Amino acid sequence: MGSSPDSTSLGSKIRRAFWPGLWVPVVILLVGSALSVSVAKRVADQTEALAYQQYQQQHRALVLMVLDQLYRHGNDISLLKVPLAKAMPQHLRLRIDTLERHTKRPLLELGSVHTPMKGHALRTELNIDGNRSMVTTLPDAQLLTAPAQQARWLILVSGLTLSLLAFVLSLYLCWRNHQQSRLTRRQQKNLKTQNRKIANLNVEKLVLRQALNDSESRSRDLINLSGNLIAELDDQGRIAYISALAADVFKQAPSDLDQTPFQQLVTQADQQRFSECFEAARADHAITQADLALMGEHSEQATPVTLRLKALTDPVRGIAGFRLSAQIKSQGLD
Repeated sequence: MGSSPDSTSLGSKIRRAFWPGLWVPVVILLVGSALSVSVAKRVADQTEALAYQQYQQQHRALVLMVLDQLYRHGNDISLLKVPLAKAMPQHLRLRIDTLERHTKRPLLELGSVHTPMKGHALRTELNIDGNRSMVTTLPDAQLLTAPAQQARWLILVSGLTLSLLAFVLSLYLCWRNHQQSRLTRRQQKNLKTQNRKIANLNVEKLVLRQALNDSESRSRDLINLSGNLIAELDDQGRIAYISALAADVFKQAPSDLDQTPFQQLVTQADQQRFSECFEAARADHAITQADLALMGEHSEQATPVTLRLKALTDPVRGIAGFRLSAQIKSQGLD
C-alpha cells in the first residue's frame, strides 16, 4: 500500500526541520567527551604512580640521612631533629620508633599531615650497633592524590572545552549548510518556475510568429489580388518595399528597385505633379492623390495610374516614411 500524501508531506517537513549532517557535531561531542574522560583517567593514574615513586624516593633519602646522622653522632637521636626538619618535604610525616622497648612514644616525630594515607605508609628497620629502630613515613593526600586530581581536572576541562568548541563550530557549519540547502532549493524552485515561463513564452512566441506569418501572407495575397501597385518609401522617398506588380509595370524585379527614388519611376511630364503630391503629403499628414504615369527604365510605354500617398509620422523623428498605392487605369499592359 502506498503512503498517503499527508504522511509523505509530514515526513518531508520533519526531514527538512533537521539540519543536514546534524549527526556530525553530536558524534564529535560524544567521542570528544569519552576520549577526555579516558585520557584524564589514564594520566591521573600515571601521575599518581609517579607521585608514589617520588614519595618512595623521599622515604629512602630520609632513611639514608637518618643512617648518616646516626653514624656520625653515635646513635644520638636528639641531634637528628634540626637537619631532618630542614630536609623534610611538605605533606609528609616522619616518625622514628625504637624496637628495643615496648613503648608507644616515638623517639622523634617531624611534620604534620591533614589527610593521612595510612595505607601508603612506608617503614624501614634500622640496626646500628645493635640498636634497632623503625623509620616510618606517612604521606598526606596532597602529596599523592592531589597531583593526579589536578591532572584529571585539567585534561577533563581542556578536552571537554575543545569538544564543546568543535561541537559549536560543526553545529554552525551544519546551520550554514542548512541555509545553503534552503537557498539552493528555493533557487531550483524559482529556476523551474522561470523555465516554465520561458517555455510558455516560447509557445506564445511560436503562436505569434505563426500568426504574423499568416498575417503577412494574407496581406501579401490581398496586395497581389487588389491589382494595385503598393510601395513603402523612406523619409527621402526611396523605395523600401514594393509589391510584385512592379515586375509587370516596370519590367524589373521588385528587389532591383530597392532604395531607388520613386520619383525616378514617374514620367518626365508628371515630375512636377508627383513633387507637389509628395510635399503635400509631408506637410498635411493626410492622404494625397494625383493622376500621373509611371515608366521604368526597361518599360516600353508609360502606365497611367491614380497615385495615393500617405505620410507615416513618428513622435521622435517626425516623418518616418510614406505608404504609396498606385491604381492602374488601363487593364491591358504590353
